Amino acid sequence: MALPARLTAALGRHPDDLTEADLQRAVENHIPESADLDWKKDFYKGTDAGKKELAKDVSAMANTVGGIVVIGVNDGEQDHAHGLAPFDPVQGHGEEWIRSVLANWVQPVVPNVGVRLVKSTVHEGKIYWLLTVPPSTQAPHAVAGPGNDYNFRVHVRHGTTTRTLAESEIAQRYRDRFQAASDDVDRLRHITDAGLGHLSDYLTRTVDGRSAPVTFYPGWVTLAAVPTVRGAYPLTTQADRNAAFKRFQDLACHGVTLRARPEHPPLVGRRQVRFEGLPTGQLHHDGSSYTAQNISIHNDQRDPNGPDLISQRTLELDLVTLVQAAAAWAAETGAAGDLMLSAELHRYDGNDKPVRLTVTDSVFQRGPALPLPAAPAEATGDLAAIVIDKREAVVVACALASDLLADIGAHQPHILTPEGELLTDRLNDGLRHELTGWEA
Repeated sequence: MALPARLTAALGRHPDDLTEADLQRAVENHIPESADLDWKKDFYKGTDAGKKELAKDVSAMANTVGGIVVIGVNDGEQDHAHGLAPFDPVQGHGEEWIRSVLANWVQPVVPNVGVRLVKSTVHEGKIYWLLTVPPSTQAPHAVAGPGNDYNFRVHVRHGTTTRTLAESEIAQRYRDRFQAASDDVDRLRHITDAGLGHLSDYLTRTVDGRSAPVTFYPGWVTLAAVPTVRGAYPLTTQADRNAAFKRFQDLACHGVTLRARPEHPPLVGRRQVRFEGLPTGQLHHDGSSYTAQNISIHNDQRDPNGPDLISQRTLELDLVTLVQAAAAWAAETGAAGDLMLSAELHRYDGNDKPVRLTVTDSVFQRGPALPLPAAPAEATGDLAAIVIDKREAVVVACALASDLLADIGAHQPHILTPEGELLTDRLNDGLRHELTGWEA
């Protein structure tokens, strides 16, 4: 989860990993409250006032820079960690209750709030609650009681306190949200254009009189990805780029197949890592990425003068792998929020011959022969969900595949389902053996 780097520096550990011993050190070091850190002695009461306070604390952080609310540490009314104060669990007021309050009292709901219970090892039976709140791209988040549409309040952190925004400030926050959405679209377009330029340069380049790569690899599927909450990964030195490239290689191995694992050394790029071969792509310091994987476009031996053929199953597997790799890289840089994705099919040999999809080695779809789609397929997915749950990667890839395949004659994907299933029984032995991180 992307949280202010200051928190990790101040607490000595990422907030997702804090223990009671870490909290005790915070007390000993008098770690102060701030816009991204709130110490609370007592758990929220089950009254409307208590629910409103919980909603206000979480929404205020989401509306500011994100942060963490630690329940069970007394600030001694001095705005710093003063003493540990673990408490007895409250029956019926656990994680489900906390999430229910946030869902009903905050509009829009703050996405990706972490709710974690930490058991005390010193005081038997007592606990702490840690609420981690990422900065939100959907801000401003307003607080109001369920069914109360006329008494909204928007709060932000102001130093160690929380204050309510004036109407003019709320209006500016909405303008910022809409501008951010526009900026994301522009960033996605920029990543796509830069990636296409890099891919085209690689495919058409000749070295030592050898044929250009496009001679052997005319067809490609590409995926541009931009996180709505940008990350920050150092890529300014060769050591930084080498480390990032190695990390991406390892991350790509956790995809569906190994086809998205780069095999060539990284190249110099401005605040990015570039690589060539199978696949080709760019990794940007803010978590954005562009990856391109070759697809097989070949003649139909049964009908040499007919349309060329594309393997539908391989294309679908590649899309899942590219989605997983893009999400893994974005998370590695500290990005968060949603992941905006744009997938395209390209042919670089200048041939405008129509294509037809092959479903299996021996069975061909006899739908209309059509040119490759001119328009990209676009989708948005929850970054954290894709990283955590491979089924979510299939859901997103299925949406992308459905749009691309529909433009070339397929009613629906063959091995991907909208529910996140990968129909491995429809794969041949060769494709099954290539699977990684997925039971065949």
